[in-house]
Amino acid sequence: RAATSEAVPHAFAGNQGKRPRHERPAREEEAVQVGYRQRATPTTTMRALLRVGCGGSARGRHLCTSSGAALAHARLREQLASVKQRLRSLETAHPELRESRDGLEDELKTLVAANPDLRSERHASDAFAPPKLHHINVVSREVTGLLEFYRDVLRMDEMPIEMFPRTGMTAAGAGSDVPISFTTDGHMQMHLATRDLGVAFRSGEAINPIGVGPIGHIAFRTDDIDAFKRHLDAHGVQYADYGTRFARDWHQIFFLDPEGVIIEVHAVLR
Repeated sequence: RAATSEAVPHAFAGNQGKRPRHERPAREEEAVQVGYRQRATPTTTMRALLRVGCGGSARGRHLCTSSGAALAHARLREQLASVKQRLRSLETAHPELRESRDGLEDELKTLVAANPDLRSERHASDAFAPPKLHHINVVSREVTGLLEFYRDVLRMDEMPIEMFPRTGMTAAGAGSDVPISFTTDGHMQMHLATRDLGVAFRSGEAINPIGVGPIGHIAFRTDDIDAFKRHLDAHGVQYADYGTRFARDWHQIFFLDPEGVIIEVHAVLR
């Protein structure tokens, strides 16, 4: 009981830590009542806190359900990547911004040293952020069954197609416009694509990222695609540079791991 009192907010720590009802704001009182009605397990406590934090509107409550929160989190991650890219563009156009940021580098290094998950010491000299897993692409002749499985069985959120502006097939036939669906658990995504055997031939590239399945490719995101390409060149890794032929806002490259698995690395452009 003592440990529980320290681990959760006072409203859920039992009667000893509970403020009188007349001293609690209305939303906190709602969270308390939800917690009590459901015996204030960690799960119900978190749900109650999410409800308090998301407001009383129907839309706000929806975003605080497990599935809605996952989709909201995925949206925020995509928006954050765009903001980071805009910041890089601003610093390029206005060197004084970069100069002012340099003064924070020592502080950043201190934080990184205290938290190895952010960036380990052996990556400190890299000109790009270590690529992070972004999505797994699965290809099929028909994606409806895949979407139903990942959405309904694994309980992932379906992501609106509008979140992924596509370039579409060019007049010369490069790229692809086959049907594709997207799901997320809030951290990583599943890209469920219709198999397209002609992408590499039409695009003049050696690798087809949506041709051979069931796993089309595994994708990682970095912050500087040009720096990462120079990194691959230094290691003698050949890659197919698709640029924005698949996604309007991403620069994508594809290459093979030692076992022949297709790897994507991309960076957000806008």
